[in-house]
Amino acid sequence: MSRVDTLHTHFNNIALRMADLPMYNPVLEVACVGFQSYAAREIGVLVTPWCMNLTLFPAEFDDWSEWDETEIGNKQMIALPSGQYECIFGWSELTGGFMSCSLFSPMFEFSEQAVAVETAEEVMKALFDGANEAPTDRQQALREHKAEQEELKKQEETVAEKVVAPKPEKLSRRGFLTGGFARNGEAESP
Repeated sequence: MSRVDTLHTHFNNIALRMADLPMYNPVLEVACVGFQSYAAREIGVLVTPWCMNLTLFPAEFDDWSEWDETEIGNKQMIALPSGQYECIFGWSELTGGFMSCSLFSPMFEFSEQAVAVETAEEVMKALFDGANEAPTDRQQALREHKAEQEELKKQEETVAEKVVAPKPEKLSRRGFLTGGFARNGEAESP
């Protein structure tokens, strides 16, 4: 059974226990949408009757790949082509560890399962489109600082090109031999 299948099973089991809660939208069911490999991680959208989350399973190189249930709730920034996303760690006996980023909660704006799944599919397309990048405030500040530094460097280079170093005065043979004390062929008297 794949990790995506175990995620589906895990959240189906939770759904059975949540059915009477006020945040539960009874027209929806659990679905795992658009899961694919990206940067050695499995990533997709989990749809449930109470939330829709971007969900990631770790790559072997992720520091959180070794986390267990004691790490539930820890946060990690995950980079995707459309930007950085703050994700929260979750864990279950069936799936092991995974990261989630909330997209919708609760789910009452979805009147049918097909609309929720279509929304999840569109989310997956948008996540991998760099044109949708929304940089964080820090990323934006760093980019602006870098652009300012590059502009200053260009201005300095332009000024340096305009400044022409004065040509050294051409010394006569006598001037050279007298250490430059003789100018224009005339020796200075001692």
